[in-house]
Amino acid sequence: MAARNHIAAIERTLKVVEAFNGQRQVLLGELTSRTGMIKSSVFRILYTLIQTGYAEKDAQGRYSLTSRWENLCVGVQPTHELITLSAPLMAVLLDRFRETVNLGVMDGGDVLYVHVLESPHAFRLAAHAGMRSPLYSTALGKCLLSRLPEEKVDAILKKHPIHALTPHTVRDGLVFKRDLSRVLAHGYAVDNGEDSSGARCLAAPILNAAGEVVAAISISGPASRISHARDRELSKALMDACGKISTMLKYTTPPASPSAGGGRKTK
Repeated sequence: MAARNHIAAIERTLKVVEAFNGQRQVLLGELTSRTGMIKSSVFRILYTLIQTGYAEKDAQGRYSLTSRWENLCVGVQPTHELITLSAPLMAVLLDRFRETVNLGVMDGGDVLYVHVLESPHAFRLAAHAGMRSPLYSTALGKCLLSRLPEEKVDAILKKHPIHALTPHTVRDGLVFKRDLSRVLAHGYAVDNGEDSSGARCLAAPILNAAGEVVAAISISGPASRISHARDRELSKALMDACGKISTMLKYTTPPASPSAGGGRKTK
């Protein structure tokens, strides 16, 4: 029954749309390469998107998606705006630290990487826009979960159970939620080889006007270069960058409360 309900044309169309990878303008050949589809099929899909107002083509043959896609997700922070605001600050982080810089958003039980600037080092963490990783094993994911109510975190973990990706993946739900409390208290998250052995990653959250985490930026690389000794320097740079983006999204830091204990409550 499931196979009979599957509409291949819609799947192919979404595959083409996702292949834009957050870029404003892309050539037909690039989309063909990224999707693995034949050029004529990609062309017909793009032609249809243009006819329906969801894509445009300029005189140089470059395709772009239109703002009509945003109207389908009213209330959701447009990804292209996040990329536009984040890209310059991500470039500064890449230039300063020469390690891969990632912008991620929550998508179901995953982190969806929407913009990636790769390290110039030959030995680096490979990443690309459109890639996905579990929320529970990444510094990006911890940031994205850090401000959610505990019952919402429980619901996500129930639907997307923790699986050990490496010997360092935190599998105990209570321990994991304590980790989220530390993210909330310190303003940044750490992945100590929890998603990929031999890798290490730090991330900080981006907040909207309502104080909700809408995205996060991370710096990732081999643990030999992203060492514990660099945590203070890396975390400060990430929090400064994400703080600037949050301000551009109209987030304002609430006044400190004398009675505030800080952190997430766990049992």
